[in-house]
Amino acid sequence: MSGEDAPLPSPSSHRLPTVSASQALQHLHARGARTVSTGIAQLDKVLCPPSLPGHDVAGGYMRGKVTEIFGPSGVGKTALGIQAAVSALREGQRAVWVDAACAPLVKHRIHEMLAGPSSPPEAAPDDVRSHFHYMAAPTLAHLLALFVHAPASFPPHNTSLVVIDSLATLIDNAYPRNIDDRLAKNKTDQARWAAGRRFAIINELIAAFTKFAALYDIALLVTCQAITRIRGASRALLVPAISGVEWGNGVSTRLVLFRDWVRYGKPSDTADADRLRRARFAGLVKVNGAVLAEEGGVGNVVPFTIDTTGLCDVSIATADITAPLLLPTQVRPPKRPFAEIDENAGEEPNSDELYGWIEDDEVATEGLLINETSATDDTVGTSLSIIADGHKKKVTRTSTV
Repeated sequence: MSGEDAPLPSPSSHRLPTVSASQALQHLHARGARTVSTGIAQLDKVLCPPSLPGHDVAGGYMRGKVTEIFGPSGVGKTALGIQAAVSALREGQRAVWVDAACAPLVKHRIHEMLAGPSSPPEAAPDDVRSHFHYMAAPTLAHLLALFVHAPASFPPHNTSLVVIDSLATLIDNAYPRNIDDRLAKNKTDQARWAAGRRFAIINELIAAFTKFAALYDIALLVTCQAITRIRGASRALLVPAISGVEWGNGVSTRLVLFRDWVRYGKPSDTADADRLRRARFAGLVKVNGAVLAEEGGVGNVVPFTIDTTGLCDVSIATADITAPLLLPTQVRPPKRPFAEIDENAGEEPNSDELYGWIEDDEVATEGLLINETSATDDTVGTSLSIIADGHKKKVTRTSTV
């Protein structure tokens, strides 16, 4: 070796720059709120992430995480996404709406809510509207290209929320569910490939979503429909249209929306009674990685309504609700265990023995059984067998030869 040795790296050198604690704290405060408000005070409170004592953190959709909202059609999934976008815009942040349901009224609805009287933004309305970005994703290929191979301009600077509305529609259109293909005898090679490819695409999507949300510190909100899944003999459950182990692990918070008939008694105000009739409910199935309800459950429930100004809280008092009418249900008796069957007991009679079939009944049911008797020189008697209640009755018809 030559006499001039290469300089050794200093012990403090590292491929990542060192950041002091004060700089990290200052950077954390500069990023703004760690959540995006849902617009419902009760829901924000239960979605509040854990924090240190003495440091209050606002609740809502967690930034850097993926939140899923599912439910049947017309329950208010898009309304929850619109309210979250309005909350982000009011905070001075940007919001991106990726539309897979082809809902052209989203922009009009957001502009209408921004012009409402409730807590107007400090900036000019035109500037706030310019922070909202609308994108259409007509096919699954468009969505994959947007998140897997994101362009340099996406997401825009200072974006805190991205909403993907009706994601299950794109997946079902690309890989439709065919009932005939579920049968093993009807499955073709193409059907097997499509079923396996569907789950592969779902796994790739959730991996891209979690990486995207964590990399850009964005609250990623996904809405999807619900499907019916049969569990047991007569138990039907509403479950998300998108499922899978990888998808469930990638989703940090999962909410289910549904409607129910509230049996109200004597509400104190007429407006409260009208709100109870229009109440919708949000169930917390999973919050910040913690599962609160099993499949088919709803967990903690938060009521709300949808008005022209946005989402509104509903305070349901116990005195305003009457007890539901419980009807007795007939429970099917369980079958006897195999151990309780007596092997020495005689076999039960079959259906033929219980009905009382006797000889020649099979022929008698198709017509009349004619028994020839001894004939005399003048007459011949013919016996007709008629079956009644499992017994034979002889009827003799006399005929002349």
